[in-house]
Amino acid sequence: MTNQLTLFDVKAPEAEPLVVSYGGGVDSTAMLVGLWSKGIKPAAILFADTGAEFPSTYRTVWQMTEWLLAHDMPAVTIVRYQPVRAPYSTLEEKCLANETLPSLAYGKHSCSLVFKVEPQQRWLRQFAPAKTAWAVGQRVRVAVGYDAGTRDRERSAKRYAAAKDDAKFAYWYPLQEWGWTREHCIQVIEAAGAPAAVKSSCFFCPAMKKPEIQALQRDYPELFERALAVEARALTGKHDHTSTKGLGRRFAWADVREAA
Repeated sequence: MTNQLTLFDVKAPEAEPLVVSYGGGVDSTAMLVGLWSKGIKPAAILFADTGAEFPSTYRTVWQMTEWLLAHDMPAVTIVRYQPVRAPYSTLEEKCLANETLPSLAYGKHSCSLVFKVEPQQRWLRQFAPAKTAWAVGQRVRVAVGYDAGTRDRERSAKRYAAAKDDAKFAYWYPLQEWGWTREHCIQVIEAAGAPAAVKSSCFFCPAMKKPEIQALQRDYPELFERALAVEARALTGKHDHTSTKGLGRRFAWADVREAA
């Protein structure tokens, strides 16, 4: 006779465990405030650190953790990419080692999967409430901060279509359910006394607009130079980059510096 549990030994949770995917930006910060205001306490709150976030994002994560603990909510748990054989552990290191740009510069989204989604799912595979739910055929409900604006509704629709048959994870977009636009999210954060979050992204994100790149050069010159180093290494490296002109996909960030 063994001590190994069977499905009959596992008591099903009353509801699917709720986990928040927290990005440290406006929408996900407002989502946490909204959950608290509605009496919804998640089992875990995960922030996936790419190692290349803006200093303002890291500051918001720590300030939000203090706010959450003061309001009887779980602290933010930071998860990171864990290489098996790769000689890098951050997105910046990966780009430099492989002489390439973030996948978004080529119209793809693999860097988000590798450095955001997979680290959270890896952590959840060791999380007791998740393991219990899966043992009895339930899924983990993952709350994601897509707001009720048109652009985020389009993004969430694509994500839902890609993951609708996932046996382990069910994705929930509470801001859309509540009808909260980005403007309303900002108002909610201010009213609750939560940290004043700003847009979150990697400091060399190909989605950044030229005014944002120029602001990076002005406010964080060291990060700006590191971004240019990633771009230069990729464009002069071993790969064919005819499909992109640089970090801006249709333009090189180095040209933005020269024009500033």
